[in-house]
Amino acid sequence: MTPPPPSPDVERLKVLAVLHYVVAGLVLAFALLPLVFVAIGGVVLLAPETVTSGDRDLPPFALGLIFVALGISLFVYGLVLAIALAISGGCLRRHRHYWFSVGVACGALLFTPLGTVLGVATLAVLVQESVRQLYGFPPSDGG
Repeated sequence: MTPPPPSPDVERLKVLAVLHYVVAGLVLAFALLPLVFVAIGGVVLLAPETVTSGDRDLPPFALGLIFVALGISLFVYGLVLAIALAISGGCLRRHRHYWFSVGVACGALLFTPLGTVLGVATLAVLVQESVRQLYGFPPSDGG
């Protein structure tokens, strides 16, 4: 006796889980790019005489700190988003932690264009009543 075919909702969640893993890898790769800002800021902080500019309104020390802070902030955002996307992919596959996946989908919207598409697709699937029931939510009364 063969088992019944999986529902379309289960298949959609499996596809979304795989896409979460793929986008997590891409986010992680792109998260390395802001480390260039950290390197530039480090050079400016360690050797301020290397900064030559006709406009001296901003001291080299402040400029270096801005570059380092911006680079570290973007790197940490990318790292956290990549980890959250990977965890959310596992949650989608197992139909667990509904609200975590919703939150990660909202956070992914900022990573344009792939994260935006993934976030919208994830939210579109997760708000469906049949998918919510897979997560253990009771059926709504329709009112």
